[in-house]
Amino acid sequence: MGKFTLLRSFSLSFTFWWICIPNIGAIAMWPIGGPQMAFPMAVCGVAAVAICHSENVWIRRAGIVFCFLTSVMMYIAISFNLNPTTVVASVGFARELDLRQSPEYLMAVGTILVAMVLAIKFAPQVPKLSTLDHKIMALATVALLILVDGAATAGARGSYKMTAPADAPIDSAMIRNELTPSTVSARNLVVILVESLGQPNNPHDQALFDKAWGKARWSSRYEVTGGTSTYYGSTTNAELREWCSVWKDFESFDFDNAHCLPAQFKDAGFHTTSIHTFTGDFFERQTWHPKLGFQDQLFMPELLGLDAHKCGGVFPGACDTDIPSIIGDKLRSLPDRRNLIYWLTLNSHLPVAEDSDAHTDNCRLADQNWNEQFPMLCRSYLLQQRLADSIMKEVMRPDFPEADILIVGDHMPPFFQRALRNRYDAEHVPWIMLRNRRALDRSRQGAAL
Repeated sequence: MGKFTLLRSFSLSFTFWWICIPNIGAIAMWPIGGPQMAFPMAVCGVAAVAICHSENVWIRRAGIVFCFLTSVMMYIAISFNLNPTTVVASVGFARELDLRQSPEYLMAVGTILVAMVLAIKFAPQVPKLSTLDHKIMALATVALLILVDGAATAGARGSYKMTAPADAPIDSAMIRNELTPSTVSARNLVVILVESLGQPNNPHDQALFDKAWGKARWSSRYEVTGGTSTYYGSTTNAELREWCSVWKDFESFDFDNAHCLPAQFKDAGFHTTSIHTFTGDFFERQTWHPKLGFQDQLFMPELLGLDAHKCGGVFPGACDTDIPSIIGDKLRSLPDRRNLIYWLTLNSHLPVAEDSDAHTDNCRLADQNWNEQFPMLCRSYLLQQRLADSIMKEVMRPDFPEADILIVGDHMPPFFQRALRNRYDAEHVPWIMLRNRRALDRSRQGAAL
């Protein structure tokens, strides 16, 4: 009889309005993919039980808004391997995004807003959880939601890597290639960090990757090597991984007491420049890139002033395909100085919109079945192909100044669908190293004397 008495304490209205509806975004994604949300579900669930002990309508309304915002912010943070505080701090930059380019994002935003408005109206009407039995059953429903979420998201769980374990050895493409001021044999070094460039784990997609980045494209002028290195976190983590050899984010890194590679190159006589095709205030890059040791910074406004075109998408900025020629012009304008140029790309940031102006609609890279089954994956590889083509066109020019070139991914593409995430190596990103043959021969001859 005790069990049935406890079951009679089950509140369907509490479960619906306070447990399910604030997590509607994560629940809706269960058939498709998404990260495990155990921690935010537990936080919101415990908060809901505490708030529903109150009869004050405004406390309840504030509580349901808190649950919604916590769920949404944590979902974004975990999906994109971001620190939750970074997501909160970036809310002010939402105006720079063009969500109209992504039907998926518009649908998600619309669903969340409608659900939150309805919850603000109806959740405060849920009867007070006045007895211990009520609270036990409420917490049991939270635990059940967490268990179901864990089962639904198990298929892609290993592909979310927000932070590195405390004992994780540092790894990077710069380390793998031993790139320091004293080891670069060419006159210049160009480092290109490619947004969402992941390492395919299947032969079909690897063939598309090789078509864009394969050795044969560069080997007439460069000695080409390639490999993978470990990654954790988001793009800003990747920047510090490559330049400072740390598993840190810009918000927690002590720039004032660091001496990262750009500063070392500057001290060695290199002129250092960073380039990013989005705005400099996004993630505060215009503040901390100089602290890394970059003397010049070129962001979207400066690049547009150098005749780069503007490309659309959810993250509208300067067109990546215009940047290689700008890099070539800059190197040609500084013939008497050695240069370090760092370029962080933008246009391949997910989601990649289906856009006729950007020629990403009706993507036809591979066989028809693959194109139709994975349209956004197709568009992602299409942008990689165009980016690689633009780089090759410039760096293979006879008058392109002598340079070693490192191309490396920041993190695997943060697709929401588990079917897409599972097509990538969940632990590593690829790199391609192009060493100028003439500089290498000169270095080897000098070593032989």
